[in-house]
Amino acid sequence: MLGKLIKYDFKALSRYLILIHIMLLITAALGRFLFIGKLVDNPNSLSDSGAIIMTIAIMLYVILFMTAVFGTLLVIAIHFYKNLYSDEGYLTHTLPVSRTQLLISKTVSGSVWMMIDMILVILSVLVLVIYKPMIREFAVHKDEALREMGFPDSVGYGKIIMAFIVLFVISAIANVMTIYVSITIGQLFSNHRVLGSIVSYFGISTIISIISSVIGAAYSVSAVMKAETAGDAYVYQFFLKTMIFAIILQVVTTVVFYIITQLLMQKKLNLS
Repeated sequence: MLGKLIKYDFKALSRYLILIHIMLLITAALGRFLFIGKLVDNPNSLSDSGAIIMTIAIMLYVILFMTAVFGTLLVIAIHFYKNLYSDEGYLTHTLPVSRTQLLISKTVSGSVWMMIDMILVILSVLVLVIYKPMIREFAVHKDEALREMGFPDSVGYGKIIMAFIVLFVISAIANVMTIYVSITIGQLFSNHRVLGSIVSYFGISTIISIISSVIGAAYSVSAVMKAETAGDAYVYQFFLKTMIFAIILQVVTTVVFYIITQLLMQKKLNLS
């Protein structure tokens, strides 16, 4: 049954998000081949009318970029709220499934779409701005670039990419759980539950930002004081510890938010 729930939730989210991201990629591809590519090959080839069209195209891309990023968050939030806490929630909670299964289903589908969104947004930027000369230069100087940034030769790109992938996945899940716990706290209000959810979201995000900033700043000061004795490996060690700190913080907040959401769904469900 859990598999059917995940399939249903993923289909409900995809109904809107696929179209938004397809439009984003198409706009990025058109901008790349119609404008950016020509400017790279011949900087003086763009006429006045072409410059106006390019400006409009860039504005359209920015709008679609923002729509994809915030639209994904919004669609995930709306689906979670409507399916569990609106009038539709009465029907949802009569299904022969536990509330734990409902939460897991929405966590999986929401997290997957959050990762898809992040991948496609990054891909659209790469499609728009990356061109062959840049790729060739990077291939030639990649090892030198690592050394200049203070990364030992033994590290390689594989370990760096793996660290980013781990943080990428955990961040997607953490973002979804932040939305879910905010909505679940918001539904405890008798009136203005949507407003309560929004206030909860920004309140929780602010608290997490303050905690991460304070701890991160304290660590940075400590790391800078040790920089002289760390030698060339300082930047790498700083990067590694910063990534570990970010991953730990995201894991802790994800687990805490999941537990709070599940407990409130079990004990404090409010559909009135």
